[in-house]
Amino acid sequence: MAKIGWIGLGNMGAPICKSMMKAGQDIIVWNRTKAKAQPILNDGAEWADSPKEIAEKCDFIFTIISDGQVLQSVNYGDNGIASGLSSGKIVIDMTTVSPEQSSKVNEIIEMKGCKFLRAPVTGDTELASKAQLGIFISGDIKSYEKTLHLLQKISTSQYYLGPGEEARIMKLIINMLSGVSMQVLAEAMVLAKKSGLDWQKTIKAISVNPEVSALIQCRFQQLAKKQYDSAYSVIMMENDFDLALAAAKQYGVSLPITAITRQFLTAAHAKGKGEKDFSSLIELAEELSGI
Repeated sequence: MAKIGWIGLGNMGAPICKSMMKAGQDIIVWNRTKAKAQPILNDGAEWADSPKEIAEKCDFIFTIISDGQVLQSVNYGDNGIASGLSSGKIVIDMTTVSPEQSSKVNEIIEMKGCKFLRAPVTGDTELASKAQLGIFISGDIKSYEKTLHLLQKISTSQYYLGPGEEARIMKLIINMLSGVSMQVLAEAMVLAKKSGLDWQKTIKAISVNPEVSALIQCRFQQLAKKQYDSAYSVIMMENDFDLALAAAKQYGVSLPITAITRQFLTAAHAKGKGEKDFSSLIELAEELSGI
């Protein structure tokens, strides 16, 4: 059996890694904070002392970390992934990062005679724990085919999009749609409440409407109870919107609605909602409307 390495055990990384283990896969893990890895180690994972050790011991190396700078840091340097690679290995990154940052990491991995798959995920922590994520993939097609059996252990859908940075752009597009949709929902719910409509009945009516996105349907229980515990935080969405706006600048695309929604995310963060789920845009809209 191929040896699997896993780097990054945060809010998303830990449940995805655990799903892989539940599917019967032996895994070697590394995380910047070892204490966060302890639950996974208790479940039988093996610890590595550095990303380099992961790369030396493993055939497939998964990374899912906080941002592009951290992705570069775990790949570069004397103890980075690249320093431990030998020809033929595959690195699969599931982080949301910019195409520019991603292409730089690809260069150093390719120099080692290895392949780099971009594989950002779509879904929240609950779907991650159930192995029901979606995954966008781009990179070398043969490497994707070799890795597909592993991706299927942690997701219900896999979308191969092309040989380069296509998956990075697609993930930004999906998060743009989610963020903008949530802001529109926030404004709609404030209008509903101000006009006297019942909150739960309104959410229910919206969720069963065939013209409404699945965003509301999959978050129905959370929104009905006005619970904003973080599945995908305001801070994380701010980062994704910044990446989307940077990509828009790179390609000469105007994104005015995205830019406006980014300002509402800024306001939510400033009001102390940074660690809350981005659905707390509804809470912000209530406050702005005197509710």
